[in-house]
Amino acid sequence: MKTAATMLLIMMFFGVSATSFGADPATATLDEAVKRISAVLKEADKGLSGAAGSIGKGLDAQSDLRGTIKNLCAGKPYAVDCAFLNAKGVIEIMEPEKYRKYEGSNLSAQAVVARFMKDKKPVFSELFIGVEETQAALLRYPVFNARNEFIGSVGIYFTPELLIKEALKGFTLGKGMMILAIQGDGTHVFSSDPAQARRNVLKSAEYQGFPELKGLVGHIVSQEEGSGPYRYVKPGTQQVIKKKAHWKTVSLYDGFWRIVVTETEKP
Repeated sequence: MKTAATMLLIMMFFGVSATSFGADPATATLDEAVKRISAVLKEADKGLSGAAGSIGKGLDAQSDLRGTIKNLCAGKPYAVDCAFLNAKGVIEIMEPEKYRKYEGSNLSAQAVVARFMKDKKPVFSELFIGVEETQAALLRYPVFNARNEFIGSVGIYFTPELLIKEALKGFTLGKGMMILAIQGDGTHVFSSDPAQARRNVLKSAEYQGFPELKGLVGHIVSQEEGSGPYRYVKPGTQQVIKKKAHWKTVSLYDGFWRIVVTETEKP
């Protein structure tokens, strides 16, 4: 009894759960990746909600509004730009400076913005080509004044690969493992194998000869978590090998990514 009690105290002290002792390396890797990526998204959400709250309470001058948007982008290496749109969907403030040329642009016809303005709820979008003429994703948050009137929105247009790299900084993968992040349409928004970056597994020609993999990805985007086997080529070779994928979900607002860890199965 004393031994068991001592072990429990040690586990509590180091923040280790009993189940973690039995976790296999791929599952442990997946849990850590989900934890880290979720933390970065939550930090972005904190910045957005904070900026929306400040603007909604009323700022003293236009310079204060610009400063708020600058601060929203500060310390976020994954951010392409940050912006405040008024209630009509027109960009009033955009930072950093090189993107100020887009101020005055009306984005209300842009599919993501149109959906946001209709619902007036926070958005976590899939990849799309913005006014900046680059492909990225968007986090957008509504701004309401003291009378609860919608007066605009704040947003971070960001590169998913850079956000996930920031989250996984210093993270080491085990031998034969890969990490992927897949958005709802089957596109890799991140891959630790650069050759698979931004590919849509359900549509890209590169995957046509691997129906087992396409079927698994269809299952991945429809289920929040799970695992399953498949076959695909070993990175950097033409050799087809057996692999296994484990996945869980990272979500924010109305969107999600499936975070996937794959491992090579032993012959």
